[in-house]
Amino acid sequence: MTRESLIAGTRTREVSTLDVMRLLAAQAVMFYHLVFLSWAESPDSHGIRAVVGDPAAFPGAIGWASTGWIGVQIFFVISGFVILMSAENKSASAFLIGRVTRIAPGLWFFTLLSAAIVLARGVLAPGELSVRVLRSMVLFPAGPWVDGAVWTLVAEALFYAAVLVLIRMDMIRRITPVLVAVSAFNVLFWGAVLAGEAGALGHAGHGLAQAASSYKLRVTLVSTNCYFAAGASLYQLFMRRNPQVHAALFAVNFLAGLIATFYAARSSLGVSGFGQTPFAAVGLWGAATLVMSACVLRRVGAGGRFARFATVAGLLTYPLYLINQITGGFLLGVAYRSGLSPAPAVIVAAALCTLLAGLFALGIERRLQKALARFLKQQFQRRAPALQEA
Repeated sequence: MTRESLIAGTRTREVSTLDVMRLLAAQAVMFYHLVFLSWAESPDSHGIRAVVGDPAAFPGAIGWASTGWIGVQIFFVISGFVILMSAENKSASAFLIGRVTRIAPGLWFFTLLSAAIVLARGVLAPGELSVRVLRSMVLFPAGPWVDGAVWTLVAEALFYAAVLVLIRMDMIRRITPVLVAVSAFNVLFWGAVLAGEAGALGHAGHGLAQAASSYKLRVTLVSTNCYFAAGASLYQLFMRRNPQVHAALFAVNFLAGLIATFYAARSSLGVSGFGQTPFAAVGLWGAATLVMSACVLRRVGAGGRFARFATVAGLLTYPLYLINQITGGFLLGVAYRSGLSPAPAVIVAAALCTLLAGLFALGIERRLQKALARFLKQQFQRRAPALQEA
């Protein structure tokens, strides 16, 4: 075992809390879909509501279930930490291969599974479905896709692209100035948004405030980069690099994250359609992020047993995130039609989603990843001599 792999293994155990938090975030998103969106979403959206068929409503659960989408924002913070950690001591090609092999097999597998379910349920015509499948498979920035969760993967891919550029420019170890620039942008951007909200910037200011929660600004990282930057600053704190500077940068981006979560909440269905307060989501995201950060900095859960559990939890997270909306909605509909009452039906659907995610992660995904990694490495090796000759 090399020194680098030994260090990487030690760091993985020290931050095993992040794997558990990722699984909890995925569970939050799953129950948001199964308990809230499965009946609150419009059937015309061709998503989980249409796949379920004849849903049961959970009006008493709106207060907590409608905020489960914040699991996505928690994912973004964790990505900022983990991707920065994984990028160290990596070449650009190694980083690119690692990210593609991590994301693509699960995305392709569950996109095809979701497409089969949508087709079987008659939710979309084959032509429209084919276009959505193609958009999903290549992470095309503009939807709609087979599964609405794809937009978050598009945002993740843009973050990976930014990190790839930093690796090519040999700036990963000198990332502090980059984080300073990003943090300064967030101060200016969210300051302008708040000023526009208060009416200080006239008509343009009101337009900016409305755009702050738009899909275009979220997927292009304009309004979501603060989550990734908070995670990246947390990683620098974890590594004890310029702690005072990165503590300040974490604080700036944490505050920006609170504001960003408020605007995301304001446009969410729970708030816009059911009169919930946006501050509930803000408080939940802020509390979860602070608890998670404290656990990481104090190396909570670095013990062997917890680390092994966290490893399994981490493997489950990505496939569970991909399976819970369309496939989960289909399983929920089957449970309803089999005669189960609403609460047991949700529990059964959630359990089956978790089981299927585990079977894929532990039995199929690694084989697909290894095969794809071998193919990509061969392609890079074939191109290397040609590039050197050129």
